[in-house]
Amino acid sequence: MIEARTPRRWRARLAVVTVVAGLFTTGVVATAPAVSASSVTKAQPPKVAQLGKYAVGLRTETFVDSTRPTENVAPTRTLKTAIYYPAQGTPNDTPIANAPPDTKNAPYPLILFSHGLGARGVAYENILKAWASAGYVVAAPDYPLSNTDAPGGAQFGRAIADTKNQPADATFVINQVIKLDKQKQGLGGIVDPKRIGASGHSLGGITTYGLGYSGCCADKRIKVAIPMSGIIGVVDGPETYFQGAATPLLAVHGNADGTVPYAADMNGFARAKAPKYFLTFLGASHVTPFLGGDNPSAMALKQSTIDFFNRYLKDDKSALDKLRTDANVSGASTLEEHPASGATAGAPTSTTKKSTSPSS
Repeated sequence: MIEARTPRRWRARLAVVTVVAGLFTTGVVATAPAVSASSVTKAQPPKVAQLGKYAVGLRTETFVDSTRPTENVAPTRTLKTAIYYPAQGTPNDTPIANAPPDTKNAPYPLILFSHGLGARGVAYENILKAWASAGYVVAAPDYPLSNTDAPGGAQFGRAIADTKNQPADATFVINQVIKLDKQKQGLGGIVDPKRIGASGHSLGGITTYGLGYSGCCADKRIKVAIPMSGIIGVVDGPETYFQGAATPLLAVHGNADGTVPYAADMNGFARAKAPKYFLTFLGASHVTPFLGGDNPSAMALKQSTIDFFNRYLKDDKSALDKLRTDANVSGASTLEEHPASGATAGAPTSTTKKSTSPSS
């Protein structure tokens, strides 16, 4: 949800989700076949770049999955997708439509980003273009029933019920972007199909948990996940999450979130396997700072997420040390970490810095 004022029904239903296993998981979930991950090429990992290193291009594609329906709307699922990527030219603040891709340092890891209820992928452009400027290709689809331009609008109940289908939408878009990259008029061979991450906000954070960790819908190609303001237990029953490989997790949440409960996300995080990290924005609600900006919280979000992606998608061994600095901002944010694969959930190694003046 991107609106600052949130329907009470949304808050109530999400509260129930934390108690009732398998909410909205009835019925058959149509999913695209998962593709097993192969070992990442270690000979030449992608180059680490600072935010703002590259100019950013923007390409808009419409992908149609003819194998799955949009319930009560269409026999197919249509996903208009914004693709942000490193582009040739001088870095600037505005993405350039269809700019020539920068192939010099390609291929770049791919990040699938999922929007919140009543939003679109491009609503998060301030964050997504920052990731692209640091050497990532970012695909942000508009989901059929939860985006702002959905037929009849983003109706709450219908969109929530359709959430179980969004991880399969995400997998489909990943497949289509990889396919597009190989085409003559495509992206120029800049996508590394062996280095894929996922992120999303609100309903998109819920989708990201499903895409990365659920029993029904996890895509095994996902190497790292950063759900923002999300919870487990909507895409599939909570007991099915985190049963597979230990995909690195950076959960991000505001501790004054009145829409998707902070405590519920912490409870789900306790189930996850290490390596796992929890970035808390002090005094932050559901929307701020997840749409970006240049305030301390938004900058901490951009830099911390890039640090995490750099560690697990670009093999940057120094990135976690950077994360500990970038995620702990006095008065704005704190970091809880479980870096060791054998760490016990609920017994963190904490780098949290105490603060007395939370930001909103």
